[in-house]
Amino acid sequence: MNWQEYQEAVACLYEQAEGIGEIQRNVLVPDRVTGQRRQIDVLLTIKGKGHELLIVIDAKFHADPIDVKVVEEVLSLTMAVGANKAVIVAPNGWTKPAEAKAQFESCDLRILSVEEALDLIVPDKWSMCESCNQDCVVLDQDGMAQFDSGQIIWWLAGRCRNCKVAFVWCQDCGVQYSVSVEDSVTCDCGHNWFNTDEGLSVQFYAEEEHDEQDC
Repeated sequence: MNWQEYQEAVACLYEQAEGIGEIQRNVLVPDRVTGQRRQIDVLLTIKGKGHELLIVIDAKFHADPIDVKVVEEVLSLTMAVGANKAVIVAPNGWTKPAEAKAQFESCDLRILSVEEALDLIVPDKWSMCESCNQDCVVLDQDGMAQFDSGQIIWWLAGRCRNCKVAFVWCQDCGVQYSVSVEDSVTCDCGHNWFNTDEGLSVQFYAEEEHDEQDC
């Protein structure tokens, strides 16, 4: 996952909440003093009884907990565009000084983990990759084969969006395998699974007439 995708996931999170106003993504709002346009990840506008409330929602895709400097930067942006409140969403939490500053300034802090973010924006997400732990496995290479004998073989499979390691769940033997790029694995029932740059393929066991198939 990259920071653009995380920003998109934060927008999706708030768009899915019903009755909270209007959501705008990646919006440019003029600075009240300089007139220069300032970029805001997500802007929430709530209108009611003749009043308008603007909330700046900032996505911070940081590997480490956000520090007090980050909170101060978001608060400064919020003030510059004339918004009423700030919300910071991050995957890995925040430091104690950052929390204290945010509480004093009525800035909300919220955790949205990488896995939760991927759930929001990747429709075919299967699971987090056990190999790199940086992204998810997309279930897009599952399949089924039926032979002349009437035998049916089916499987679930997909590859990590980041490291391209393939994960295969062979329904014939019921065992799950991981296959590195340019590598192959033979499962317990004898099927050979190949992971290349082009994707995953399988060569079925026993009968020679069973050709290799793309998943």
